[in-house]
Amino acid sequence: MAFMHLIELADKDKQEYNRFVANLPTGSFLQSWDWGQWQASLGRAVFRFKIQDSNGVTVGAMQLIKMPLPLGKFYLYAPYGPVTDLGLKIEDLRFLEQGIKEKFPEAIFIRIESKNSEIFKSLNHSIFKSPNIQPGKTLIIDISQTEEELLKQMHPKTRYNIRLAEKHGVEIKDEFDITIGHGLFAQEAATLIVETATRQGYKGYSNNYYQQLIDFLAVQNRGDLYLRIYKAIYQNKLLSSAIMFDYGDTRTFLFGGSAEENKNVMAPYLMHWQAIKDAKLAGLKYYDFWGTETSSGKSAGFVRFKLGFAHSTHSTSFRVALSPVEQATGSGSSSGIKEYAGAYDLVLNPLWYKIYLLSRKISQLTK
Repeated sequence: MAFMHLIELADKDKQEYNRFVANLPTGSFLQSWDWGQWQASLGRAVFRFKIQDSNGVTVGAMQLIKMPLPLGKFYLYAPYGPVTDLGLKIEDLRFLEQGIKEKFPEAIFIRIESKNSEIFKSLNHSIFKSPNIQPGKTLIIDISQTEEELLKQMHPKTRYNIRLAEKHGVEIKDEFDITIGHGLFAQEAATLIVETATRQGYKGYSNNYYQQLIDFLAVQNRGDLYLRIYKAIYQNKLLSSAIMFDYGDTRTFLFGGSAEENKNVMAPYLMHWQAIKDAKLAGLKYYDFWGTETSSGKSAGFVRFKLGFAHSTHSTSFRVALSPVEQATGSGSSSGIKEYAGAYDLVLNPLWYKIYLLSRKISQLTK
C-alpha cells in the first residue's frame, strides 16, 4: 500500500485532467471538468484533484461538488468518482482523509459513488452505505460491433419496431451545432422530457433546468464534453426527444421523453438506433443507456425498452471486466448490464454525521 498525495488542480490543468478521466474505464462525464463547470454555474463550489502515489504517478482523479447543509455545514459529493485505476482500494483513500479534512474542516462527510466496485471491498467503521444518487445499474452497448451484430443481439420486437418507424417515415434530427436559442424543436424537446416525467410519475427537473443546461453546454460544445439533442419527428410533430453526452469513448443517453400520441409509429426505437449508428460513425465505442433501475434500485417501465437493444446479452461485464487478451486486442463484445458499487459515505466528522442521519430520519417521518 503506497502513500497517496491529494493535489488540487487549477484551470490550466483542465486538458490533462479530462484526458485522464476520459481514458479510464471508470471515467464518467459526471467527473469531467466541463460538467463541473455546469455545476459551478448553478452556484455550487467545485473542486478537482489528482491522486498521486509516492512515486509521483497519477493513479486517480476526483471532482468534488460542495453540497450545503444547515448551520454552515456541508458534505462533498463525487458523482461516479473518484476515477481510479483498478488497483486503488479504500485503504489507499485513508491517506487522503487528512488532506481533505485540512482543506474542508467543516465538511461532515464525502459521498463517494465510484464506478470502481473494487474500492469498497473492505469496509470499516467510518464508511457507510448510502442511498444511490446515480443509477446502480446501467446497460452498456458495445458499438464497436457491426450494425448487423448490433441488430442481431436486439430483441426481435425491437428490430421490428425500428423497421416499423422507418416504414412510417419517422425523421430523426440531431443538432450538431447548438446555439443560444437552440433551433428547430429543441425547446419542445426539453418540454417533452418534463411532460414525460410528470406523466410517468418519476422525479425529473424543471423545464428551466434543461433550457439552462442546453444553453450553458452549447457554449462549451467545443470542449471535451459534447451535448447532443436527438428528436424523432413524425408529420411535423415531435414524438420523442433525448439529451445525450459524448465524453471519452462513450455516448450517454441521460434524459428522454416521448409523446402520448402516435405511439404506434415506434419513434423512440428509431431515435436510439440512429443515435447508436451516429456514435459509431463518430468513432465512439460504447453507448450507455444510463440506468436499468431508478436511484432507489427499483426497475421501471422504461427498463424493458432499454434491454430490448441487448436482448441476447446476459453478461454483467463491460470494459473493466474484459479478459487481458480482450483488453489487448480489442476483441470480444462487452455489451451488457453493469452494476456499480453505489454510494458510500466516508465520514470525516462522526458526531455531525450522526446528527445529519437523525435529521434526515426526522425529515422523512414528517413528510
